[in-house]
Amino acid sequence: MAKIYVGFIIGVLLMAGCSLDSDTVIVPDVEDEFYLELSEVFENGNRSLNWKLRTIESVGCEDAGIDYSFQWQEGQMLALSINQVLTSSDCDPADEPARALVEIGTLSNGFYPVSIGLRETVEREGTLRVSDSFFQIELESGGGVLPLHDRLFRLPEHTIWGYIDHQGVDSLSNAAVAFYTELEQITEAQGLTDGHYGFFESENNGQEILFPETVAPASTTLTFQRALTADRKSAVTELINTYRETYEGLDLVIGNTYGEDW
Repeated sequence: MAKIYVGFIIGVLLMAGCSLDSDTVIVPDVEDEFYLELSEVFENGNRSLNWKLRTIESVGCEDAGIDYSFQWQEGQMLALSINQVLTSSDCDPADEPARALVEIGTLSNGFYPVSIGLRETVEREGTLRVSDSFFQIELESGGGVLPLHDRLFRLPEHTIWGYIDHQGVDSLSNAAVAFYTELEQITEAQGLTDGHYGFFESENNGQEILFPETVAPASTTLTFQRALTADRKSAVTELINTYRETYEGLDLVIGNTYGEDW
C-alpha cells in the first residue's frame, strides 16, 4: 500500500509540473536536439548571415517558436543560448518542428569562436569560418545542436536562380521551355562549385541545381542559375511578368543576389 501512495504522489507532482506554464515547453536536459542551418541573406545590395534553428523532432504545434539569446561584439565569441521551445496552449496541431531565426549580421573574412548552450545543461564550442567563397561551422561532437550543413557556399554577385513549374500540363511545359530559352538570351551561364548554397544544391559545376522535392518536384520543373548584370534586370522582370500574365498556372519562383524575389 505504501508503494501505491508513493506512486500516486509522484504522479501528482509530475502533473503539477506540466501545468505550471501551458504556453511554454521547457527544453529537457540533453535529449532534445536542434538543427542549426547557415543562411545568407541579400538585402539592398548587402549580405548578412543568419542561423536558422529548428527542433529535430516535431513539437506537434503549428508556428511553434524557440526562445533564445544571442550576443556578439566584434572580436569576441558568437554566443547563442537556447532557452526553451515556445508553443501556444491553443495552437493548431501539426507535425511541425519549432523554429527560430537568429540574425548574426555582416561578418568580415576570418575565424570566429562560437559557443552554443542549452539551458546551462549543454555547452558546445566551435568555430565559424568566413571566406569569400563559403561559411563553415565546426562544433564539438556530442548531443544538443547539430549543423544541418557544415558548409554554406556563397553565391557570386549578380546571380539569379529559380525554377519554372509547369504542373505537368503539356501547354505549360512548352511555355516553361520557351521562358527558359528567352531567359538564356538575356543572362549568362556561370559555373558553381558543387555543394550546398542554402537556396539550392549545385551539381555538375552548377549546370544542374536541385531544390527539395517538396518545393520543386523534379518531374514538372525546370531549374536554373545564371549571371544577371544590373542593366538586364528590367528585361528579366518584363519577361517574368509577360509569362505570368499569358500562362495562368505556370509557377515562376525566382530570386537574386540583389535581394529581390520575383
